[in-house]
Amino acid sequence: MAALPSLGISEELAGDLKKFLTSSAGELQDSTPEQTGSHAFGTSPASLQCASDAAKARTHVAKAITDMAAGLVGYEQVVTDLYKNVHEVDDVAQADLVKKAAQANACVAPSFASPSACTLPGSSTEDR
Repeated sequence: MAALPSLGISEELAGDLKKFLTSSAGELQDSTPEQTGSHAFGTSPASLQCASDAAKARTHVAKAITDMAAGLVGYEQVVTDLYKNVHEVDDVAQADLVKKAAQANACVAPSFASPSACTLPGSSTEDR
């Protein structure tokens, strides 16, 4: 659990970031612009063309908003995965350290009368 704070990411910050990204994605999705009426700018040919262009622009903006919302949701998943992976790495590292400490504690100090048959973790004879 010490790895995230060393990266400058507290559990509270990760939670706040996930909430912010989720709510921002929802707000973006809800902010899709309204469709422009075909006669919003009048009935002249130039006005109808302007309304048509506005409708095309609205379609592009709406797609961009949808893409941005999806990106924020994806980024929230990245934060969640980072947090989960760091916890898993911490758990594995802690288990490894506990195992090596137990191996070291289980070794009895050798004496001239009774040499040790114990191999400490990390010793040069460990791989033999």
